[in-house]
Amino acid sequence: MEVGSAWLAYLIEIENYYTMKYFVLILLMGSLAIFRAQIPGDCNDLLMDYSDFVETDSTIWQIELKDAATIATLMYYGASHSKDIFHPQFQEIVDKWNSDKFDIALFEGPNRGILSTKEETIANLGESGYVRYLANEKNIPVSTLEPSPISEIEYLSTLFPIDQIKLFFLLREAQRVRETLGMDKDQIIDYMEKLLVKANAIPQLENTITTISGLEKAYIKYWGDKGEWWQAPSAWFTPSGNSLETGGIFTNEINKFSSEFRNLHMVQLISSLLSEGKKIFAVVGRNHVPMQADALACEWGKLISISNDGN
Repeated sequence: MEVGSAWLAYLIEIENYYTMKYFVLILLMGSLAIFRAQIPGDCNDLLMDYSDFVETDSTIWQIELKDAATIATLMYYGASHSKDIFHPQFQEIVDKWNSDKFDIALFEGPNRGILSTKEETIANLGESGYVRYLANEKNIPVSTLEPSPISEIEYLSTLFPIDQIKLFFLLREAQRVRETLGMDKDQIIDYMEKLLVKANAIPQLENTITTISGLEKAYIKYWGDKGEWWQAPSAWFTPSGNSLETGGIFTNEINKFSSEFRNLHMVQLISSLLSEGKKIFAVVGRNHVPMQADALACEWGKLISISNDGN
C-alpha cells in the first residue's frame, strides 16, 4: 500500500450501550448488505486489529452512509493501489463521484497534485491523484486522510526505539521505489540521499541514521549479511504480517501500529467532518475500510441519534 510512502512523501513536501438503526453499507463488488452495530461509549474501541483481520467473501470494501435525519453523507471507497489507467476501479470511482454533490474529497497519502489529463494523473499518481483530479474539475476542496508525520513518529516512539522507526520508514520507501518505480541500486541510493536530508530535519529523527553509510550500518546491525538494505522485500511491510515469519525482525510490527494509528486518525477526521454536516467522498487503500468499518458505523449511529433527538 502507498501507506508508507505517505509518511515519507510528506517529508518531500446513549445509555451504556444502545442499538443503532440499520443502515446500508456498500459491500465488496457493489453488492448490498445490512450492517447492524451496537454502539459503545468510545467508538474507537471498535477499530479492528490487523492481527484479527481475515479476508472473506463478505469483507466490506466500500461504505456508504446516508440518512434522512442528516444532510451529512459518506462515500468511502476502498481501492487497490493502481496506476493502471484501464483498471475498472477508476470507472467505479468516477461513477460514485458523480452520484452525489460532495463538499470535500479525501485521499490517502500526501497531496502530490494532479497532471493535465485523467490518464496522466492515474498513470503517475494512482487513485489518490485521480480523486484530486475529479475534485479539481468541480472546484471541490480536497484534504489528506493522513495524520501529521510528527504525531505518527511521536506515537511510534512510545513503542519502538527511534533507530528502528527511522530504519523502517527508510527501508519501506526503498522497497516502494524499487518495486513501483523500477529503480535500480544506484537510483535508490541517489533517491535516499535526497530523502535523508529532509528526514534529518525532523527533530525526532535528526540524530540517527543520517547518511547512506549509517543506513547500511543500521541494516547490518539487525540483519547482518542477509541481503542488502535496498533489497528489503515487501513482505516485511505488511501490517498483518509477523516479523518472525517474514524475517522483518520488527518491521511488520511497526507497520501494524503505524497503520492502526492512521486508521484512528482517519476515523476521527471523517467523524468530525460528518458532525459538521459535510458530504464526504473518500478513497483509501482498500484494507483500511474493514479495519475502520465498525468504528465508523458507531460514530454514524451516534450522529443519527443526536439528529433524531434534535427533531
